[in-house]
Amino acid sequence: MHLDCEKTVLENALGQVSRAISSRTPLPILGHILMEARGDELRLTATDLNIGVQTSIPVRVHEEGATTCSARLLADIVGRLPAGPTTLQTVREGSLKLNCGRARFEVATLPAEEYPSLPVPEGASSLRLPRKVLKAMVGRVGIAAAEVDESRPVMTGILTLMDSSRITLVATDGRRLARMSCELDQVSGGEARVVIPARAMHEMVKIFGEGEDEVEVLFAESQAFFRVPGIQFHCRILEGTFPDFNRVIPKGFQRSARMGREALASAIRRMIIVAQEKDSPHLVRMEFDPDRLVLSANTPDLGSAREEIPALLEGEPLVIAFNGKFVLDCLMVLDSEEVQLDLQDQSHSAVLRPLEDPSFDYVCMPVRLRELTPEAVPVG
Repeated sequence: MHLDCEKTVLENALGQVSRAISSRTPLPILGHILMEARGDELRLTATDLNIGVQTSIPVRVHEEGATTCSARLLADIVGRLPAGPTTLQTVREGSLKLNCGRARFEVATLPAEEYPSLPVPEGASSLRLPRKVLKAMVGRVGIAAAEVDESRPVMTGILTLMDSSRITLVATDGRRLARMSCELDQVSGGEARVVIPARAMHEMVKIFGEGEDEVEVLFAESQAFFRVPGIQFHCRILEGTFPDFNRVIPKGFQRSARMGREALASAIRRMIIVAQEKDSPHLVRMEFDPDRLVLSANTPDLGSAREEIPALLEGEPLVIAFNGKFVLDCLMVLDSEEVQLDLQDQSHSAVLRPLEDPSFDYVCMPVRLRELTPEAVPVG
């Protein structure tokens, strides 16, 4: 293999594929990046066997070939090279030379033949949606997925539903639930219902970055694939039965409050400074009146806080409490100026959403004010 490329282009590509490299890997080859020079491009591939990333960059190929190199070492070297043309050349078995300006490196490699083959999306259901829409959906829904759940790994994933006209993402950790839907123009291959690891979805949107183009999404038997021009991302689909989210989302409400998103978020940030009760952390009490919301928090031997913000309430006044961090998590991923909180009573779940936006629901159970113990969302 012998090629020339721009240092900055190579550095960006290495940054993308390196996100698939695990810090703990049982096989040395999985800490490497596969590099394949063919035609007028260099294809780079990385995988930890759970997620995989593949991207291509334009290069000038003098000699086609393939090899693998330590992802960490290669990224460190290229990141410190001066800007300008960079040459990569395999000089003998197990060795790769990198030249840029006056800098010269020679690093160890492993044979490309030892690199694991990537799955192929055969017979997959597919759809297309704008990159910025998918990023927004993952960002909003992913906050509700469990970070770790050894007894129910499916709870660490995002349920992805696809039918003839829409895609819906759902996540829950048993105490809160988020759901968002988007209408689609192009769907092929019928319906799909899969659970994709939330970590993988977050990595995917980071790797894809910003863009106005569309993402092609494909679901095969055990893998999910995401493609944008020049980049392919894939990950394993989680096994297990996802909770019946339709049973969790309330169908009717006795009260509805409307308030500024940033005003509510700022007030909650201040409340949780003193909301440090060990048995019920981040407990924020909310008192809804017709034209205001009074927030308060208290921790014995620490202190208390109280603040009121403008709010419009439809229905009878109500005193209720929530885990303030859970509410704040939702507010931070929304971009609307105002939000709507639909309420029932002190003991039933509430739904937070952007004002007059039915595409997103964030279900959060209240904290019992007497017992100060959070009640779990009944996810079955």
